[in-house]
Amino acid sequence: MSLIRQTILVSVAAMCVAAYLTQQQADSAPGKGGVSILRGGDAWNASSSRVRRTVEPRAYEQHPASAGAVLIDNVTRVRDGDTIVVGLIPIRIANLDCAERGTSAGDAATARVRDLVAGAQLTCALEGRRSYDREVGLCALPDGRDLGEVLIGEGSCGRWR
Repeated sequence: MSLIRQTILVSVAAMCVAAYLTQQQADSAPGKGGVSILRGGDAWNASSSRVRRTVEPRAYEQHPASAGAVLIDNVTRVRDGDTIVVGLIPIRIANLDCAERGTSAGDAATARVRDLVAGAQLTCALEGRRSYDREVGLCALPDGRDLGEVLIGEGSCGRWR
């Protein structure tokens, strides 16, 4: 990897971390008024299991989960079948439903994802929403195939309904 490319990747990662930490700091400030942001694992269908957090709106900040943002980086960790960490950003693969780690199906899905992304640089299109601490997005493998569609096609995971 060229020195210029490494410098650019480090700069982008540093900006993402700074934006994330700024957001976390704003979220933890007591008594702040402002915009209510829905967060939680059931972000797909807006059930009552959501948690509300209140933050000050800031026009100059761009959240890493801006709709249409594209993240291009190496996979640094595989959490489970439907969650990977690309660079420093945890990503929940959209439209994918894998069994939980600790089950035989979940462990098999996690192992398959590790095989697919080992040493790979992915291109992830973020959807502008979050699930827990993860950005939600679609990630393409270096050969252009969609990671989620590959896992669904192979039967490792199902499609999120």
